[in-house]
Amino acid sequence: MRNILEYLNIPKSGKTKQRIALKDIIEQLDPSAKEKRILSSEIDSIYLVGVLDLDTIRIQSYIDEDYRYESIYVIRVMLKSNAHFATINERLHMAFPNPVIIIFQWEENIVLSTAPKRINKNVNEKSVVESIYTTNIFIIDDKHNFLLKHLNLQTIKALNLKVFYESLTDYIFSERLIELIGEYPKQIPNTSDLKQTIKLIESEKAHLNAHNESYKQASMMAEKMELHMKIQKTHKNIEDIILNLKEALLHE
Repeated sequence: MRNILEYLNIPKSGKTKQRIALKDIIEQLDPSAKEKRILSSEIDSIYLVGVLDLDTIRIQSYIDEDYRYESIYVIRVMLKSNAHFATINERLHMAFPNPVIIIFQWEENIVLSTAPKRINKNVNEKSVVESIYTTNIFIIDDKHNFLLKHLNLQTIKALNLKVFYESLTDYIFSERLIELIGEYPKQIPNTSDLKQTIKLIESEKAHLNAHNESYKQASMMAEKMELHMKIQKTHKNIEDIILNLKEALLHE
């Protein structure tokens, strides 16, 4: 079975295998004692495996007063555990001023993560993470064939590295749709739009869980009937959101 780096197809001139010492990451971040324990206990190794810039991928840099996309780093992180994945993911993105593509792996599991950044106007050597986008946990299988094809870094067409990174972020975040609509979409949605839809679904699911808990505790028949109607309506809301999403994305 091919590994995830083969699918990324990093240009030969951009490939590297430079180990990044965890102590250097910790010094850069100055984390809390709890965060330091998490990073130290759950990260096995960190490698810089690729550098994408004008020389290696033949795409122009992008620099203005708010953004600096001169090079994109590809980072491979081997985890001992994903118990505190959100913390590790956030802190590692914050550790690098450059935009990065992080490949997290443990056993056969993979998570891909990107985070668009803007220039920190107060501290030159730091960036501000605007948002973090990740796939679900996945393994290399038939369901992910279309995603894996889109990950080929040498086939992504873009006017500059900022557009390149945004396109790759769209491909990566769209992996979440496999769980929602059953397959990778034919039409790749804008990441911001998709994030809003996923938030809406998660909000409805939270309401559904609350209604279910209230139903279990209800003692009066009238209250149970009212909650049953709310549960049915919320189920329908979720189904309608997913159906509309499926119709928009699976038909060319």
